[in-house]
Amino acid sequence: MAVVHVPSLLQDLTGGVETVEVQVSGEGRTSVRQVVEELDRRFPGFAARLLWEDDLMPGIAVFIDGEQNRLGLRAKIAGDSQIFFIPPVVGG
Repeated sequence: MAVVHVPSLLQDLTGGVETVEVQVSGEGRTSVRQVVEELDRRFPGFAARLLWEDDLMPGIAVFIDGEQNRLGLRAKIAGDSQIFFIPPVVGG
């Protein structure tokens, strides 16, 4: 199972849960988009907070196994991947 690390700004949707396991198909056939769809099925509103016009919200980065992935929703993940959605950092 892949593990999604839920950003604190989205934990209100998961009941405070920080990590969620998601079943993925083997051989790297599962995309980040499919993971987001599964999370939205389990936690309604999840996709609405991550997506904008069928892509990740501007400024949100996806890290897979410790490395930023520029493919965003099209990125493929392995069965044991660690997935992080990193929201933009603001401040002065």
